[in-house]
Formats: sequence, structure tokens, C-alpha cells
Amino acid sequence: MSSKPTASMMERRHPETTHIDTLATLDMLAMLDKDNKQIVDAVAACLPEIARLIDNATAALSRGGRLVIVGAGASGRAAVQTVNEFAPEGKHALVALIAGGAAAALQEMETAANNYDLGAFELQAIQFSNQDMLLALTVSGKTPWVWGAMRHAWSLGAPIAVVTQEADSEAAQLADIIIAPQTGPEAVAGFGNPKAQIAQRQILNMLTTGLAIREGRVYENLRVDLQASTPRWAERQIAIVMAATACSRSEAKAALTSCNQHCRTAILMIISGLDAWQARELLAENNGHLRIALRAMQPVA
Repeated sequence: MSSKPTASMMERRHPETTHIDTLATLDMLAMLDKDNKQIVDAVAACLPEIARLIDNATAALSRGGRLVIVGAGASGRAAVQTVNEFAPEGKHALVALIAGGAAAALQEMETAANNYDLGAFELQAIQFSNQDMLLALTVSGKTPWVWGAMRHAWSLGAPIAVVTQEADSEAAQLADIIIAPQTGPEAVAGFGNPKAQIAQRQILNMLTTGLAIREGRVYENLRVDLQASTPRWAERQIAIVMAATACSRSEAKAALTSCNQHCRTAILMIISGLDAWQARELLAENNGHLRIALRAMQPVA
């Protein structure tokens, strides 16, 4: 057996950090911080593809489809967290699938990640169709479970996007949209792919923010889809209404109370002078988009 490092290990070794084990702690952290700045540049280079992802996902949701985000291991956990945080009520068209299931033990997840057929089965189980869109998360582009899911979506003619470091991988060849941030080798080889995972998370944050804006969940730069499910969220609602309308706290509370704590309706009521029923109807006519509803009230010159 050869004692030489493999080619893949040689490629993963960072040429500028070979002496990191000799540095004082502050110098070590400075080197890590400098290296991490590559993440921002890598994601910025992918902005056109991320824009296509958001526009295509918005189109899928507008026709009644879903955005299904799949991944194994850390990528799968990122998918689950992204979907859980997208909207407070949980009633939306984003779905996350992780190899082995969210409640599976680590060993079960690793076994599932290597099962090509199981990836396709998971999509079949949720009745994935060509009206839906698939977003695959796979740093290596070689995860069998993810590739199986992508292959099934491809066979149905559904739109597919992938976030990967390997733009020429098997998985990427099945995708319509390839987002491949080149974050470079890790500062220390052998600890997984933290830079790639951070870039992936930044892209997911851009995706969900973009979808929230396109779905009318954002007015100006305020999230207006909040629900008063707890006292904390009720206070957040009041603060959002006050910020959006420059009204007093008592006015915000009164408007929210009269419209059953519906944040967008309360804002429209205060800005327009409409009552709760009229404001809710106007929002419904404009697919819940507050800004579009306000424009609809303006007389045509």
C-alpha cells in the first residue's frame, strides 16, 4: 500500500495554511478569518443563478406547486431548518426531505444517504410531480440518495436546481440551475466542508428571503406575515405595525384586535382608512400583497 497522500487529499489541502499549527491563537484566528472571506465572494459570483432559482421557485409556487428541498447529513439538516423557519404558521409550499428522516439516528442517516432508490421513493411518497420544483443540496454532487431524488424529478420533467461545489458532478448534470460556489479548500483538511456549508446556508437564506418578498410576506423591509401565536410574537406584531405606519402603540393594538391579529390587514387599515372587512377583501383581491393593494387604491391619473 502506498504511503503517499491521495490526489483528492492533495487537492483539499490549503496551500496557505500548512503552518497553521505553529501559530499563536490570535494569528491562527486571523488566518481563519481571512480564509472565510472567500465565502462571500464565492456566493456573490453565483447571484445570477440564485436569482434564477428564486424566480423559478416563485413560478412553481404561483401555479400551486411546491419547492422540495432535499439533502443528506448536514445538507439535509440545513434543508429542514430552512423550511421550518420560512413562515411562522407552517402553512406554506416548502417541503424539506433529509436522508433517513429528521428523527433518524446518525448511522441510519448515513445508511440512507448511500441508498439511491430511497431518494426516489421519498419523492414518490409525497406525490412529487412536474408542477413542483426540486432543490438538491449536495456539496460533493455524489450523494446517491440525493442523486436518486434528482433522477426521479428529472424523469417527471420537473424543474431542478442544485447547490454543490462540483459543477461537473453527476448530480449537476441533472439540474436546470447549477449553483456552485467555489469556496476553495478548507483551512484544515479532514473536518468536513464548513466553508461549503456556510455558503450553502447563505444561499438558502437568500432563497427564503426572496420567496418571502415575492409572496407578499414583506412590506418595505418589514416581515408582515407574523402571527400572534405567543405573547412575544404579539408584541412583535405591534412593533411591525407601528414601524410600517408610524402610528402609536394604542392605534396598532386597536387595528390588530379589530382584524383578528392579521398584521397585513392592520397595516392596510391604518394607512388607507378602510375598515377590517374592506382591507381584508382588498388584500385577497391582490393575493395578499400589501404594496400592490395600496397601489390599487390610488386613482389613475
